[in-house]
Amino acid sequence: MTTAHTPQENIQTTEGDLPFAEEGNDTNNEGEGGPSKRHKSKGDPGTENTLSLYSGSHLASCETVTCPEFSQARCRKALARFIITDGMPFHIVEREGFQELIRTFEPRFQMPSRVEVMRDCWKLYLEEARNNERYFKETKVRVSLTINTWTSNQDSNYICLTAHWIDEDWTYQKRILNFYVVKNHEGDTIADEIEKCLLSWGINKVFTITVDDAPSNNTTVASLKRVLKHWNGLVCDGDYLHLRCCGHILNLVVSDGVKDMHKCIEGIRNAIVYVRSSLARFSKFKELVEKMKIDSTSLLCIDCPTRWDSTYMMLENAIKFSNVFERMEQEDKDYVNNFLENKLIGPPDALDWKYAKDFVIFLKVLYNITLQFSGSLHVTSNICFQHIVDVSDILQAMANNHNSLLCNMAKGMQSKYDKYWGKFENLNPLLVIAVVLDPRYKMKYLNFIFEDKFHDAAKCEAMSKKVLDVLYCLYDHYSSELDTSQTQNQSQTQVESESSSLTQTLVSVNEALTLLGSTSSMQRFLAQIETKIQTDKYAEVEKYLQAELAEAHDPKFDILTWWKVNATKYKVLSLIAHDVLAMPVSTVFSESAFSTRGFVIDESRGSLFSKMAEALICAQNWLSPSTLKPKELDIDNFYESDNAVQEVLAASYISDEEGDEDEDEDGEEEEDEESDNW
Repeated sequence: MTTAHTPQENIQTTEGDLPFAEEGNDTNNEGEGGPSKRHKSKGDPGTENTLSLYSGSHLASCETVTCPEFSQARCRKALARFIITDGMPFHIVEREGFQELIRTFEPRFQMPSRVEVMRDCWKLYLEEARNNERYFKETKVRVSLTINTWTSNQDSNYICLTAHWIDEDWTYQKRILNFYVVKNHEGDTIADEIEKCLLSWGINKVFTITVDDAPSNNTTVASLKRVLKHWNGLVCDGDYLHLRCCGHILNLVVSDGVKDMHKCIEGIRNAIVYVRSSLARFSKFKELVEKMKIDSTSLLCIDCPTRWDSTYMMLENAIKFSNVFERMEQEDKDYVNNFLENKLIGPPDALDWKYAKDFVIFLKVLYNITLQFSGSLHVTSNICFQHIVDVSDILQAMANNHNSLLCNMAKGMQSKYDKYWGKFENLNPLLVIAVVLDPRYKMKYLNFIFEDKFHDAAKCEAMSKKVLDVLYCLYDHYSSELDTSQTQNQSQTQVESESSSLTQTLVSVNEALTLLGSTSSMQRFLAQIETKIQTDKYAEVEKYLQAELAEAHDPKFDILTWWKVNATKYKVLSLIAHDVLAMPVSTVFSESAFSTRGFVIDESRGSLFSKMAEALICAQNWLSPSTLKPKELDIDNFYESDNAVQEVLAASYISDEEGDEDEDEDGEEEEDEESDNW
């Protein structure tokens, strides 16, 4: 990588600019306040030129303008960061418009070639990878994993492995560990590759693995479970390791319901396609909107059939213009003929719009729940079980609805729901434990749900016992880890040797008394303490469960902050919460949660060498771990673009009128002058 050295150029004051003077050149500044700060030499690396702002010959204020020293290397690194974080193609540096933009911002910057930018991005990736590897090996943090399968436009198979955890400061963290090509998506193949990845990062403790419902994933998790067991990296023997993606399950449930609304949705979709098929038709539609005084800036958009969220948004926006479409049917013959000539479903009638309105109310709830499941910047495990219950309530209410279409649709969705969430035994118990570890709900919320759903005191008690058994199992594991950690941290000092000598003496006394058929006072004391410890083993759990609930309606409540504050009060439970709350309930991020097509790499990344594609995708996540980079749904913003055009045209029109008025005034003045001269 070549770096061009350009000396710092002097800043010139031109006519029209504010006058500047370099600080330190004014010898009168040295006085009561001590000597003035001298200006750093211009050739030193990392120096800054500091300029004081004057107004005429008087110092206006202490305000200064700092001019950083130009650095070609620093600018090259910033360019690589821009390409990675914003997902830009490498050849952007060869585009004329981009080069012109950079020349305008900084004329001294020498634009690198496409190959040089590739090298810069690779070096930045390696730098960040070393930092992450050092973190994992030093902290030995336990992580939860998510596994995604991807395909490229070249039909290559990719695996994306992401780690989720809560750090020592109780901050939620997420990092893409690897994004690599595999020969196939079979379970054993994926497991072998993930094992290599974990070894390379120094990660040997895994809490959960979240995957979708593909059959191969069962094999993957089972293989990884055997590996992690050898590494001693499982909790409770990995009984709760496998977690099914809740976002994927809900997507399957809703997609079935959308299919049952085919005729209604298709008619509205065809009506929107007609309006958007030409500028003339859209202009007519807009005129009717203005005539009917419908105040809405919503977009009239077309959905993507493989994404039910886009169908929801299409219907939600179209409903606001239902009266306009009905008027078009009466006044626009071309609109009606379009359906007849092309043998299309539609135009939508009043019943279609009624069904659509009811359907949108239902979809809106599921849309928001899916976004909650798929959140990647906040804790999701503590709200998952509640939303699963919410979906059940909604489907039950729809099934009892007098609307036959919605009723039949709900029954179809209910069968898919029952397959995954219908029985409590089908749920990963950690989803319920996450509710217990939410100080706003604890066991009180669960007991209420059990009573509301089962109406059987014996069954409710059995369900509560199952939950507590899992919690006690986790408590045993983490308390043993805590005891081991504390033992290892004890200093090997003279106290230990003295304690060892005392222990040897006690053993001798005990042996002698045993021969005489008696026990020592120390033996009886230790036995009593051991009994008390066993009795009070779960005292911390009982103390937590019996404590007053936190405010459930507090909008500012932060569960991680609560546990950070109360970690010293509940030492073992806080360790459990550390891992349970970091557990992701969905394998997908919000922008991908609604797609049934799976993950597809964009063309600019899919055409790259696999190692470079991995570097760009991983580094994008590492450089901006707390910022989502969703690819928004591709919807043409008719109104926004139309308004932008109209505003520019209006401004140009006003400017032309003002120019004509100025010319008229100049002409009148010239005539007056000529007449005066005459």
